Amino acid sequence: MSTEGLGAVLDGVGGAIRVEPIVIEDPAPGEVMVRLAASGICHSDLWAIEHGNWGATWPMLLGHEGAGVVEAVGDGVTSVAPGQRVVLTWAVPCGTCRQCLRGAPRRCGHELHQPPRVRRTVNGDVLTGVLHCGTLSTHTVVTEPQVVPMPLELPLSRACLLGCGVSTGVGAATQTAKVWPEATVAVIGLGGIGLAALQGARLAGATRLIAVDVVPAKLDWAVGFGATDTVDASQDDAVEAVRELTGGTGVDIAFEAVGRPECVRQAVEMLGFAGTAVAIGVPPVPSEITLPWNGSDRAAYPHKVNLLVTDGGDPIPSEDFPEMARWAIEGSLDLDSMVTREISLSEDDLTEAFRAMLAGEVIRSVVVFPGVDPAPGEGALSATR
Repeated sequence: MSTEGLGAVLDGVGGAIRVEPIVIEDPAPGEVMVRLAASGICHSDLWAIEHGNWGATWPMLLGHEGAGVVEAVGDGVTSVAPGQRVVLTWAVPCGTCRQCLRGAPRRCGHELHQPPRVRRTVNGDVLTGVLHCGTLSTHTVVTEPQVVPMPLELPLSRACLLGCGVSTGVGAATQTAKVWPEATVAVIGLGGIGLAALQGARLAGATRLIAVDVVPAKLDWAVGFGATDTVDASQDDAVEAVRELTGGTGVDIAFEAVGRPECVRQAVEMLGFAGTAVAIGVPPVPSEITLPWNGSDRAAYPHKVNLLVTDGGDPIPSEDFPEMARWAIEGSLDLDSMVTREISLSEDDLTEAFRAMLAGEVIRSVVVFPGVDPAPGEGALSATR
């Protein structure tokens, strides 16, 4: 048997987004079909539109930041059952790579691939989801490790953000950098991931949180999420401003959440002695970084600085997502304020969502599929915060 649905499809790099009929085949052993309730519009979707789907074949089914309800499971699936509310994730430790086998699953390269169960109705072409998820659709099919159960108290229109943006930023702070109590932190780039990193650093106990961006509205958002200081990098030298705010010593940890090589360099130059810079953003292809290595107060070598690269916040979703959901329910992790607009799965709404994201007008636009999530207290947003 098969299920009919709709999905946001792209034929090639830079192509037009088309919302069109899709056919979803029943899940095979070890697979799960999910009926989507919500899906965030993430910058990684835009990256895939502009560069391709990390080596996957075309055509592409957009979306990877989704949550929904399990529709069906294949043989052997034991962790979820039909009717269960779940978040989808692309960043699943594979269990077979060198990193996983040496006991470092958070350094996994995430080698799972999406089952070929979603097809175009018009010609039968297999659709591969962005980051092997494909959540800008009414339904998708993924492997069992890619779904994580969610508590009823957390609306799926908020829980979906855990699938990428929030888990990436929070994980960069709590897992990659391992922010400690009373640490001083700078965050460069205040989109969804940067603001999540800011929240993660606050949750970990950082007491000085310096937010850096070129868009004044984003600096205002950051204050709402706990920033103690802001730097308008369109007006000031960001590195000098951060170093002045810290009395010339620099910060313990600096996060780059833009995906631009020059911002990685800025993060390194903001560091104090033995500080750590974490590169989060997905960079353009190709790109290179040049760092001051010796001979200045910003040089990396004599100051024993560290530069780390995170892949999605280095999560173990089965462990981390329930904890983040609990934080959200308790109110220490603010997901409500991360959702600026709720939209529909339409070509016009999706095009506008990407435009608004690039213009810095939204933190997250979230596609909501009415009637899917039974959770109480689901709000409805239609205007920009």
